[in-house]
Amino acid sequence: MLKTPDSILAQLLHSGRYADVQNILMRISDRELAICTLYMKENDIILLFSFLPVVKQKRVRQEQLYISRLNLRYPQYRTIIDNIILQLKGMSSVGIRSYVRPKR
Repeated sequence: MLKTPDSILAQLLHSGRYADVQNILMRISDRELAICTLYMKENDIILLFSFLPVVKQKRVRQEQLYISRLNLRYPQYRTIIDNIILQLKGMSSVGIRSYVRPKR
């Protein structure tokens, strides 16, 4: 069975120590977390949110609404989710800084 990035992320969330996963997710920006949920199953999103305090959950939900209006391409999604997967595996990652260019 071919593993998708969102299934790999979900597996890491299930298998990691709660405190370690929570600490890593808290350091990831709200926008990056929102982007990584684009292709996730609802149960996996609920699991992801279970690691976050209510305030951060609300911010990520706001970002999800914002992201849904963008024309985000799959390579951009892959860059972000692969970065999060690396962090959860304990590897160093390249910091992603998002910038949204206004439409003209």
